[in-house]
Amino acid sequence: MKKMVSLLLTLTMVLTFVCFSASAESDDRITIGVSTDTAVTVFRKVELMGLYSAAEAAGNVDVIELCADDDTTTQYTQIKSLIDQKVDVLVCCAIDQDAILTAYDYAEAAGVPIINYDRKVDHSDVRFTAMYDSYSDAQQLANYLLSLDDGEDHVIFLTVGSLADPNGIARRAGFEETIEASGHTNLKVVEIMTDWKVDECLTNMQNALQVYTPWAVANVSAHMDGSCMEALDEAGLKHKCGEEGHVYYTSLSGEPPAVQFMRDGYTDQIFVIPADTAGQAIFDAAMKIVKGETLDSDVFYMPTFGVSPDQLDAMADQIWTIKYADLLN
Repeated sequence: MKKMVSLLLTLTMVLTFVCFSASAESDDRITIGVSTDTAVTVFRKVELMGLYSAAEAAGNVDVIELCADDDTTTQYTQIKSLIDQKVDVLVCCAIDQDAILTAYDYAEAAGVPIINYDRKVDHSDVRFTAMYDSYSDAQQLANYLLSLDDGEDHVIFLTVGSLADPNGIARRAGFEETIEASGHTNLKVVEIMTDWKVDECLTNMQNALQVYTPWAVANVSAHMDGSCMEALDEAGLKHKCGEEGHVYYTSLSGEPPAVQFMRDGYTDQIFVIPADTAGQAIFDAAMKIVKGETLDSDVFYMPTFGVSPDQLDAMADQIWTIKYADLLN
């Protein structure tokens, strides 16, 4: 009988230890919920690459990602679902800086801290933002074209992104205010409204070409390079750099079309946003937030840099489109 009692006590202790260990292991796991706006651009995928690789290396971090396909109602529903799944932190690229606020309120009420990525949203529950300085980035495009100005009267086509997106607003302002402040009164900026959509970019640029012949095109997001080039081609204005009739062309972000058109000889300068630097910064911030540690900074800026055709090969290891070409294909 004593042996039986001893055996039962031993088994109870073992089972208790196993259950405690399993519970502790479960409690040690961290879940990051990700709400992204779109799957159309590879830029989003690259922005999160570092997050996924760091989570895998950590071994105790799970990532749940949901894509809203540019629908604000879907994004709210998906964020609510992530919060209800008890994620430890929410990482979000908001479709609309105003429409997202109700979802952020829900996260705050549930005690789930928020990290913005790509787009800044002002909310009391946001602890960290990984982004780029869209105003400064657009200034780089403007200053590049100003360096080419010969003093003659010229028209510049400027693509304009969504005005519900702070990046769209900032890029428009950064470019136009830089041109205006430069004193180059000979330069006229014509806006090509796009809402970040390639079809709207094409249609509105086709319409503008019925009225104007541009001296230059400044495209604030390279995923629309194909639309811009198609419109120029239809108008008989697509000529290689150095050829007679060439329209100066520059674009921002460094997405695959930008590199290809530069290789083909049509683009004069691209400005690359190093999207692959964002993910690790997001992961590091998430870990500190979950652990209650103090962040060194509440923002991380991806440092945009310019690349000319003769620099393309030498800088290939810094350009994410080239660096991760096999993965992106």
